[in-house]
Amino acid sequence: MSPQPPSDILLVHNGSSRTGRTAYARAAGIVRAGGYRPVPVAAPTAAELSRRLVAVLRADSPRIAAVVAVGGDGMAHLVLQCLDALRRQGVDFPFGLVPAGSGNDLARFHGIPVGDVERAAGRVLRGLESEPCSTDMVRVTCADGTEHLCATAVCLGLDARVNARANRWSRVKVSAKYAVALAVEALSMRARRYDLSWTSPDGMLHATDRDLSFLVLANTSSIGGGLTILPDADPSDGALDLFMVADVDPLRLVWRFPQLFRGTHLALPQVSVEPAVSARVAVHGAATEGEGTHEAAAYGDGERLGPLPVSLEVVPAAVQLLF
Repeated sequence: MSPQPPSDILLVHNGSSRTGRTAYARAAGIVRAGGYRPVPVAAPTAAELSRRLVAVLRADSPRIAAVVAVGGDGMAHLVLQCLDALRRQGVDFPFGLVPAGSGNDLARFHGIPVGDVERAAGRVLRGLESEPCSTDMVRVTCADGTEHLCATAVCLGLDARVNARANRWSRVKVSAKYAVALAVEALSMRARRYDLSWTSPDGMLHATDRDLSFLVLANTSSIGGGLTILPDADPSDGALDLFMVADVDPLRLVWRFPQLFRGTHLALPQVSVEPAVSARVAVHGAATEGEGTHEAAAYGDGERLGPLPVSLEVVPAAVQLLF
């Protein structure tokens, strides 16, 4: 007798969120109608949810057809960490996404309907019946020794400080609070000098120290819930994009930042983009200046990762997508 094909689709969501629970129920209906068994994986905290998801993946792997994050970029980030842990042990699971949270940059980039749970869940089912496709990821190792896998972008400059401020405003829509936080930070903080090195796809090593306002290592096109910094980003080319904005007068930066929503800023002389397969970033003189971990931290997929200095590298074809 041949083994039964995997029939379970894990729907990972925030059990303490009414929005998450509602989105799960709607997605489960589509999964069930498609002939699969929806399996809820939920918990009130991120740490407990991670533990529960890994336990289910290890215990029931032969039955699992896909793992679906039901939420925003933060939920996708959490699920990807768990899938990466299992992948390193030799077990791969396809990844799907039903956007039902805030900061849906990953969903928008891949054209997943935001605000339409049924259509997004339907795309997961179609992905299971289609030729597999994969995406690169960014692996980040922070100064505290923690490792993280990121799908969208890693923010390291003023953009990281904007993330920190915006994340404290839990009741404000992500795209709005990111824009406001950007304006506040731009008015109150100047560029910082970074020690920066990166390896380009041809193997050449580059090293510099320079004053930068924005410093992002990106896999996809946008940050902050819709700020398009790299309109032509390709997450399947085996390389990342190092996005840098030189020291800019705060008022000029505030005046210019609406261009980030339109993706028309790349022609500005202060902006440069370099392809990279790996990079290392440190705050210049941080060891003697006593930089706080709040200000000198990396943020990936909108989540705080850890303190600088950080090492980053592309992980080609890291995850199979059901998009």
